[in-house]
Amino acid sequence: MGRRWRMLAVSFCAMLCFLLLSHRLTYLMLFSSAERLKSIDRTRHLFVLREARRGSIYDRNGVAMAVSIPTVEVGVDPKLAPAEVREAAIVRLAEILRRPAEEFESAVAKRCASCPQTRWVRLADGVPDGVFQKIVCAKLSGICGNRKALRSYPQKNCACHVIGFVNGDGIACGGVEKFADFFLRGQDGWVLSEKDGRRMELRQFRIREIPSRDGQDVYLTIDLAAQKLAEDELLRIDGEFHPKFALIIIGEAETGKLLAMACHPSYDPNVFFRTPMDVLRNRIVCDCYEPGSVFKIVTLAAGLEEGIVDMGSTFNCASSKFEWGGKTYNLPNDHSAMGELCLADVLRKSSNRGSAQIAIRLGAERFYSYVRAFGFGERSGYGFDGEVEGILRAPSQWDGLTITRMPMGHAIAVTPMQMHLAMGVIASDGYLFTPRIIERISPPSGEAANPLGEAMAKPLPRRRIISGGTIMRMRAMLHNPTESPIGGWTYACKTGTSQKIANGRYVHDAHVASCSGFFPVAHPRFLVTVIVDSPSTNGAIGWGATYAKPSFRRIADGLSRFCAP
Repeated sequence: MGRRWRMLAVSFCAMLCFLLLSHRLTYLMLFSSAERLKSIDRTRHLFVLREARRGSIYDRNGVAMAVSIPTVEVGVDPKLAPAEVREAAIVRLAEILRRPAEEFESAVAKRCASCPQTRWVRLADGVPDGVFQKIVCAKLSGICGNRKALRSYPQKNCACHVIGFVNGDGIACGGVEKFADFFLRGQDGWVLSEKDGRRMELRQFRIREIPSRDGQDVYLTIDLAAQKLAEDELLRIDGEFHPKFALIIIGEAETGKLLAMACHPSYDPNVFFRTPMDVLRNRIVCDCYEPGSVFKIVTLAAGLEEGIVDMGSTFNCASSKFEWGGKTYNLPNDHSAMGELCLADVLRKSSNRGSAQIAIRLGAERFYSYVRAFGFGERSGYGFDGEVEGILRAPSQWDGLTITRMPMGHAIAVTPMQMHLAMGVIASDGYLFTPRIIERISPPSGEAANPLGEAMAKPLPRRRIISGGTIMRMRAMLHNPTESPIGGWTYACKTGTSQKIANGRYVHDAHVASCSGFFPVAHPRFLVTVIVDSPSTNGAIGWGATYAKPSFRRIADGLSRFCAP
């Protein structure tokens, strides 16, 4: 009797299991909700992103400025191995990576405590591929890795404001990295397939595969030798004068191409997260200042071009009053007493009163039109890094002093790039150029040339402002024949000294010293601008001739060492 009941009980249990399984299968096949079917589909399907290699950035001579290095992110899947096996694997991993095992164990314990179902705990990032191969050969249970590219900047601080950086999330921030991101980042590929219970791909069920397309390489107009020359000079300025900041721009006079753009303080893009936000800004295009006497080149060039003055014109700079058109104007003070000056001496001795008289003779509208033509009050076309247009008010907004103060570089705010390009008008046969920083964009090997990259190598003159006769006269006045050549080159330059404004008023203990010029004089090849903000002067005036011009001369001397005069 007992045996019969046991057989009936076993049969009943088997029948019950069969009915339950049949019911479950029927439910899943016929009555399962759409959401459940989607969940099952998501569980089976495998989508793998294949990241494209980000293009590199080089200087004009092919020296690497930014490259992508293949690395591996190493972690552990707690579900792939028992706890005791996993712990032994972590200890061995720590030995290979030369890291404390306790650090890894703590990370795993903390993650598993907060999320028991986790399938991934990151243990190390940026592991070189060679080291990861040792990990693979060790066959550590539960340890796996994700390949990724680490953006590296081999020149460190050099040209950091030009290059920009890529942050930890792979987002390009600032500089060429952001501006040329469309070309640099390439096109990611992907694989759509199915996976088994161990999350391994079932290749026979691969649905679709799209190969990745590597990013294009970008070649800059920057010359690393010129860039380092500028960076070294900025370190010297900082050591001697301790300014708030300083910057140097070096360009080709006849093309608008930039050979160097350096700002101090600078930062290392490899560790950008340690840098204050204020230092990340490219002051060459983002900051404004009153240019001071360098701006007088605009005033004198406009007077000569309009025929208002000529090389024989004289100006009474002893008087503080000037009558013109039935109106009396109050002239600004000069830095020292001056009498009657010729046009050349107005520029060489930097007379505020002389330049004001020229602007008054031109009239507000004509003077303003030349200021606009020289590129002030508009963006230069540099194209990125949050460039600003400066501050230039129309004559309808001027007060009674503007016509006498703007000619000497006050009552206007400009960017260093604008002032650099304005001097370039004198050096480039009267043309205002769009600054160029990208020489070409090079596609991966085997692909057709990029038309956009080829177009970028061509000079882009925006407009011609002054004639050849005016240019020759301006060059003659900017060149001081009593000063010795630099490295075999004759040079022409103009210094500027402007007071800074604090609490709405000019102060006497803070200045912006600047110098902009070109060389050789007859056939300009290089264009250089140096700006030093608030140098330590021990209470004296921060003259451009004292704090900026010596750097201009040293830059010219340095360029002559690797460029034949």
